[in-house]
Amino acid sequence: MNHASAVVILALLLFGPLAVTSIEHNIELYCLALGVLATLLGTGFTHELILEALHEPVAISIAVIVAALLFGWTRPGLERIFRRLRQRVSRPVLTAVSIFVIASISSVITAIVGALVLVEVIGFLHLGGEKRVRVTVAGCFAIGMGAALTPLGEPLSTLAARALNLHFLGLFELLAPWVFPGVIVSSIVAGVFARGEYDEAPAAAQVRQTYGAIFFQAGKVFAFIAGLVMISSAYGPIANEYVSKMSNDLLFWANTVSAALDNATLVALEVHSMSLPRAREAILSLLVSGGMLIPGNIPNIVSAGALRIGSAAWAKIGVPMGLAMLGIYFAVIKLIG
Repeated sequence: MNHASAVVILALLLFGPLAVTSIEHNIELYCLALGVLATLLGTGFTHELILEALHEPVAISIAVIVAALLFGWTRPGLERIFRRLRQRVSRPVLTAVSIFVIASISSVITAIVGALVLVEVIGFLHLGGEKRVRVTVAGCFAIGMGAALTPLGEPLSTLAARALNLHFLGLFELLAPWVFPGVIVSSIVAGVFARGEYDEAPAAAQVRQTYGAIFFQAGKVFAFIAGLVMISSAYGPIANEYVSKMSNDLLFWANTVSAALDNATLVALEVHSMSLPRAREAILSLLVSGGMLIPGNIPNIVSAGALRIGSAAWAKIGVPMGLAMLGIYFAVIKLIG
């Protein structure tokens, strides 16, 4: 693929979802279409690429289906448990513990299902108004980071594990000592945001999914990852040429653009042939930046849609929280380095 075609497709990939609302809502199919176009303009389809694009999304797509079905079946029991807990545990503590648990298991149940559980738990906690928005944003920071610990968690982790040739627990070994402190801090911040007595139960968000909706969501995830695999393959040589010229520090802060883009898109372009320490810094920056704005990560999109949170309300909380976390991570990285 020549550089002119690469620039045009990259611009469409990065700015299309920002400019057109219908693209933002169907980003998975959009990425698949651009992946096909990038491949046709590049080296073309090979047998190996087709098999890879069909194979990589399978595990996470199955995980989405299984976890969503299990959540649907267990939801009534979960509601009863929270009814009892509200009588015994203060709302800040219950909020922080709930978000930490959801984020910690989101690498198994997937970030999408983790976001659906978060939305339900927000209702169980009787959070309304601005507190609902604040806790949701902090919760999505935690889920976005926690989901990155296995290839099942989210598209970013699937593509990162593939590009770095890591085994199933490779991302856990690479990221866990860095991710869990962020998850803990985000959970504590959510608990602080939830201070006060339990409110009257607000109107419940409509997040219950039919079987058809569950399989449709899994299909969209499959299409998204397949498209990004093709984009990653087409852009691999170009990305290696330019990303390799950027210092670790420059790449860390340049990745803040993933606040406005899905962070899986950037990881698909960046981490080819990276050393593990350099990849870790880049991935951490993408994970934190992805929580700052709604388009940055799948849990944000799911939660904001279900709870009707606007972009400005999200940014009011997400941007300062994300910048503070990025500054702390950067300082620790430089100190250890």
